[in-house]
Amino acid sequence: MTIPQPAGANRAAQVVLRPARVSDMFLLMDLADQVGYSLNPEWIRTRLRAEPATEDHVVATLHDIPVGAAHVYLSPRQTPEDAVRASVTALVVDEEHRDERIGSRLLDRCEELARQMGAHTLEIVIPSRRHEDLHGFWQRHGYARDGSSPFAKVLGARP
Repeated sequence: MTIPQPAGANRAAQVVLRPARVSDMFLLMDLADQVGYSLNPEWIRTRLRAEPATEDHVVATLHDIPVGAAHVYLSPRQTPEDAVRASVTALVVDEEHRDERIGSRLLDRCEELARQMGAHTLEIVIPSRRHEDLHGFWQRHGYARDGSSPFAKVLGARP
């Protein structure tokens, strides 16, 4: 859905980020469909009820209309010595609102949530071969390839 926009206005600055709700279920299914994924409604309901200390979903809205979403969760440690990692498993912006920096806003929020969860590293676990055109996006935001995931970033201290 295209939203009328004054010339020269920065849409990303007008975006409001909020926690996802069960009422967003069909939006989330539509966004997933736009990037080639099919989500089960019951799976979405279960995920949206997850403990926010270990998992969170964010919706980007523009004039109260959802235009993007992201999912971040705290990855289980393999050993007690492992650094705490969080993972972004989904980050999608409605196809009519791409290239408006909304994805950047969502990624910034995922980083903030990962820090709140106690993560030292945020990894991108969205299948890269399906989204090779996003490699530049991750790199512009400070993510680099590492041995355990396609892209990861060491998070600094909370601002």
